[in-house]
Amino acid sequence: MKRYLLTLLTIPFFLAGCAQNPVASGSNPPLSQAIDALNAFHWQLSDATDRQGNRLDAWFVQNEKPVRIDFKTDRFSISNACNLMNGTYLLNGNTVTFSNMISTKMLCTPQLNALEQKVTAQLQQPASIELYLSASPVMKLGFEDGTNLTFSGTPTAATRYGNAGETIFMEIAANTIECDQNAVTGKTCFQVRDVYYDNNGVMTGTSAWRVFATNIEGYRHQEGTGHILRIKRYKVPNAPVPASDAYILDMIVQ
Repeated sequence: MKRYLLTLLTIPFFLAGCAQNPVASGSNPPLSQAIDALNAFHWQLSDATDRQGNRLDAWFVQNEKPVRIDFKTDRFSISNACNLMNGTYLLNGNTVTFSNMISTKMLCTPQLNALEQKVTAQLQQPASIELYLSASPVMKLGFEDGTNLTFSGTPTAATRYGNAGETIFMEIAANTIECDQNAVTGKTCFQVRDVYYDNNGVMTGTSAWRVFATNIEGYRHQEGTGHILRIKRYKVPNAPVPASDAYILDMIVQ
């Protein structure tokens, strides 16, 4: 088993537009600090090697969408394999252990199915963990069978905007319209309305339609097709009004 090394060189938590002061280097910082660091980034697979250092190409079925791990407190999720997988994890001394994995049941290509099986089998093993949090965060997992996975971190929206955001539901009309109805500018905007659900997930109402000029990160609109979206809305520190909120796609509901 490799030695556990959790070194915090600099945590680039881009809160309120500025990074925090560097945390002192050294291994085994407080557990809560390690968990906060894992939560702060999306971790995308950037390299996979065997015990001899040979690259494992089978881990890279979709180069444009590499396997991604996200952490939230004591839970983790895996995306960009076949199905979305979730489970719990535990940091214990020099080891991270993944367990209680469940997944959705979509049909995928044989290559993605094989990748999902590989990810599931790999995470059955405990792994050593190394975290390097500088301007380009890196997480390395070393497994007992000699497989080494390297992940690059990108800040989550909550890290970028410095707040947890709120979940809203929004319906996007099938067709876009001119942003300025009084002038022909050639710029089109969404037509949207808010959608409201009760605690049981039953729709209880909607707002009136309105013109919406703000980008929804992660959403690609196809003219002629409408959707109901689950969106995370974040307050943007020091942003000019009215562009004071950021909208990020969480899920296409229907």
